[in-house]
Amino acid sequence: MPAGPRDAPPGMRAPAGTGDPAYPPLRRARYAQAVIVAIAFFTAMDIYVISLLVEPIKHELRLTDVQVGIANTTVLYGAYALFCIPMGLLVDRSNRVRMLAVALVVWCLGLLLTGLSSGVWLLVASKAALGVANAITLPAAMSLLADYFPPERRAMATTSYGLGQGFGQAGAIFIGGLGLGALTQLAAGGAPLLFGLTPWRMVSLGFAAAGLALIPAVLSLREPARMEVRQHGGTGRLHELWSFRGFLLPLLAGTTCLSGMSTGVMSWIPPALTRLYGQQPGDFAGWFGAVSLVSVLAGMLAGGKLGEYFHRQEGRAGVLRPAAFAAALCVPASCVAMMPDLAWFAISSICFTICYAVSISIPMIAITFRIPNELRGAVMGLYIVTVSLGGAIAAPLVALAGTALGGDAMLGRAMALVGAPSALLAALCFWWASRGGDGQVSE
Repeated sequence: MPAGPRDAPPGMRAPAGTGDPAYPPLRRARYAQAVIVAIAFFTAMDIYVISLLVEPIKHELRLTDVQVGIANTTVLYGAYALFCIPMGLLVDRSNRVRMLAVALVVWCLGLLLTGLSSGVWLLVASKAALGVANAITLPAAMSLLADYFPPERRAMATTSYGLGQGFGQAGAIFIGGLGLGALTQLAAGGAPLLFGLTPWRMVSLGFAAAGLALIPAVLSLREPARMEVRQHGGTGRLHELWSFRGFLLPLLAGTTCLSGMSTGVMSWIPPALTRLYGQQPGDFAGWFGAVSLVSVLAGMLAGGKLGEYFHRQEGRAGVLRPAAFAAALCVPASCVAMMPDLAWFAISSICFTICYAVSISIPMIAITFRIPNELRGAVMGLYIVTVSLGGAIAAPLVALAGTALGGDAMLGRAMALVGAPSALLAALCFWWASRGGDGQVSE
């Protein structure tokens, strides 16, 4: 249905005048959604597959846990944070389809550098490239989805990006884990690998090659008209966001804590399975991939539906309520790597992943409902800063906590020590944000 003033959130409207732009036809919007979800799947799969490669990278390059944590997450999220606001502002002013294509090229370059790394510095450069690409991808994708779908379809459309990321996480375990296991068995049996590369290098280079196939699909998309512009105009500058501080400040504080929780727990799950439960990637790829896939799918769908329900019942302010409840449930679930056996580990990881998927899917939905078009890219940039800050700190913090507690055997406690307090703070912040009022941009 074409957008009009009654379809736009308060303080915003579709562009007025003769020949008003309408939302694209549903068929074209669904095609664009499929391409954008494929990007989410691919990028999430690449990030999570690196967690599977931590142990072989660490041993071949002779790195410490702290070096791996810094190179694998701190640099990635640091570059993500450094570039996300400039890229978000560029998204608000430029052709978003072309920006997505550029991001994919940079992404594949980062994976290529990972596969060719001979020491910590080239590994750092590869993660910096991935961080820059991520800083483009999320703001551009969210901005496009908001302009492809009208408000009544937007919650689930936005959630689909998170679903793509969830499938990507599971895909990393299935494809990356099984692939790494198969290549490792071949190498152990004396079979020659391509150019003499070790298995983890072949996995990284294979993903880089696969990413190139997405670029033609991205370039086939059409740039949609920008909808829901503000009634009184505005320059789209960062200082205008101060009018939305009652909503944005606690929301962004919550996403910082939520990112710290997820990175502190999820990025260390593969090493925990290896160190604490005696599982190799080939051993847990099948069952843990299935657990992750089902849990993320359930959590993301629940997040979208809960967001829609609370939006109908309580208005835009109510959208964040289920995120607060889900983040609170992540507090006990952060003890996943302290479970006595694999069965309890699987149950705990299901609870953790579902609750995390619900809590992370809703903030982006809330942003598209409550922030005008000209500022959404900038807000997504700030959102990325908060995610990056939490992620950059949490992974090495778990490594330091584990060392202080007594080494590899204390990894589960270290994960809980970082994850549980972060989850509690995220829940409180989301509840606060749900009570924050909307800003009014002055003329």
